[in-house]
Amino acid sequence: MRKIAQPHSLAEIAAAQLREAIVTGQLRLGENISEEKLARQLGISRTPIRDCMAILSKEGLVVVRSKRGSFVFETNVADIGEICDYRLMLELQGIKAAVGHAPAAYQSSMTQILQDMEAALARGDSVAYGTADTAFHQLAFDLCGNSYLRDAYSLVAGRIAALRANITAAYDERRRESFTEHRAMADMIAAKDFPTLETALSRHVGRTREVYIKAIQEGHLGPPGAPVDISA
Repeated sequence: MRKIAQPHSLAEIAAAQLREAIVTGQLRLGENISEEKLARQLGISRTPIRDCMAILSKEGLVVVRSKRGSFVFETNVADIGEICDYRLMLELQGIKAAVGHAPAAYQSSMTQILQDMEAALARGDSVAYGTADTAFHQLAFDLCGNSYLRDAYSLVAGRIAALRANITAAYDERRRESFTEHRAMADMIAAKDFPTLETALSRHVGRTREVYIKAIQEGHLGPPGAPVDISA
């Protein structure tokens, strides 16, 4: 008998919309999230909004502070280092697993993502580029065939996506360099040249770490002034 898909709860629907706002940079790091305003925007009660915050808190995207409210997560230099180290430990294994489990799907999807990255770069769309960048790295875990490996990466995937989205236009030059690195890594994956890929991935993550730290030091990862409506 086929299992009937259960409808998403209001909390899950709210969490999906709020998650999207965070990982695309509509809501900035450290920004206060008004539960009352969010409930009004989405046309639901405060109870599912509180449950939504609990969901995103477990994902590391939201911090709920007693008597102060809910906030988009913030980061610091030490946290950036730990995230990048954790990511590096997992990603090569995810890639190897995906190559072994779904090589054709991995290759075709990666090619499409690279095309999306190149198109976004050409038109100067930093948001679309960041989304495609996230998809490139997430793809290995989507196709790895191992739920434990996928879940392990999910502990930082949202935070990494949000960090990418919060990097401002001042980093356009790095974005071009990033695309060159992604294209080279895709060639290494296609050739199953994992020793060279490990070196390239380590260099790529290391440079990413430097960009995030620079962004922190230059104040490019703080909250904006204008409120955001995520109900659309």
